[in-house]
Amino acid sequence: MTGKLFGTTGVRKVYGEEFDLEMALNLGRSLGTFLGKGTVVIARDARTTGLMVADALTAGVLSTGVNVVRAGIIPTPTLAFITKHLGFDAGLMVTASHNPPKYTGVKFWSRNSMGFTSTEESRLEEIYNSNGFKVANWDELGKESRLESAVDEHIETLLMRCDAGAIRSKEFRVIVDPGNGSACVHTPYLMQRLNCHVVTINGQLDGHFPGRQSEPDEESLGDLIQMIQKTGADLGIAHDGDADRVVFVTEQGEVIRGDRTIALLAQQAMMQAKDSRVVTTVDSSFALDETVVKAGGKMIRTPVGDIQVAMKVAEVNAVIGGEACGVFIFPEVHLAPEPFLAACRVLELMATTGKSFGELIAAVPQYPLLKRKIDCPNEKKQPVMKALIDLLPERMTGVKQVLTVDGLGITLEKGWVLVRPSGTEPVIRITCESQTKESVEEITRTVEAVVQSSIASA
Repeated sequence: MTGKLFGTTGVRKVYGEEFDLEMALNLGRSLGTFLGKGTVVIARDARTTGLMVADALTAGVLSTGVNVVRAGIIPTPTLAFITKHLGFDAGLMVTASHNPPKYTGVKFWSRNSMGFTSTEESRLEEIYNSNGFKVANWDELGKESRLESAVDEHIETLLMRCDAGAIRSKEFRVIVDPGNGSACVHTPYLMQRLNCHVVTINGQLDGHFPGRQSEPDEESLGDLIQMIQKTGADLGIAHDGDADRVVFVTEQGEVIRGDRTIALLAQQAMMQAKDSRVVTTVDSSFALDETVVKAGGKMIRTPVGDIQVAMKVAEVNAVIGGEACGVFIFPEVHLAPEPFLAACRVLELMATTGKSFGELIAAVPQYPLLKRKIDCPNEKKQPVMKALIDLLPERMTGVKQVLTVDGLGITLEKGWVLVRPSGTEPVIRITCESQTKESVEEITRTVEAVVQSSIASA
């Protein structure tokens, strides 16, 4: 197994080609060596490889003399929450998040509930590559135990962080689509505790993700949209495989981009706090900036990745952070993605204002936005991006600013475009926003042609 170990968030690779159980064992040994002592909590999502990988990680950690607590199948945010809430020294989540079923991986969480920083990941990678693992004597090995209450403890905390009484009084009709992922064991039960009438689709744990592709978006949520329209439900809630993302669907069946929901919840958060800073990534809509600034707040942007957002949220004491893909970070609870509190806050707004989710979100501006993925072998990503830095701005019209903080971002007179290599898949991602449908399509076509040409000649 060769190549860079860590991607945008943790290790995420194709099982059997880029990832095997020896890698998992050595990742566990690396973490145990890095920590030296203490206790690690290990959980997994529903992937078919999850139990094997968790077992191998456990063996690696135990071999260094560090203890392990197994938490079973739970969402990634729950793992991050209990890492902080119960005082573990680190958390390991066996998951490949929203990637297809053939992928597996590991996310690393610090005791403060934030994902490992690039510095911590680099140190782990050094240990991993050196094979300089700590080896405990037979009578000094770590001890293994189990935790069965993680989801219950998480839900209890969430209920205290929202106006549960107001929500319960409305008896909302909610349809939940966990996508056969780990939210199956969480969101339906949280909604029941809030006195919602809950219908769940794709609600059985299944690592093949038979109901739909793991990433929740307009293309994959057809069944959820149809059910909302047929039943007259008040809200749709959809998750990815490890439930660190959530996408909301209005009572009319409209799938709402995460950055618009961040804008809605940011207004709520700014009214309840003295600070007014909001953090998002470079690929979020300028509609978020417009909404936050209008409400008296300040926007701060980071490279893509929830860890990047969390680090900045902690640094500037922001009231909320998030990503357009459906990541929401509420620092008053922890510094990991928290989709479940986001759902509670949406319902709270609906309950306290008497407005539907569709009515609430209509107040947030929306501009035409397109996303594209272009296949690109991992070994070509670096030379392609290097070539695009000079080539792409030359081919665009009305260029106002060029940024390379994360990939290649170009601000135009009519909008903006972001081109960046995926940290988890062999693709280059294109995101474009403009004032009209015609202009966003024109800009995207131009960018696609230049990127495809650069890949072909690399």
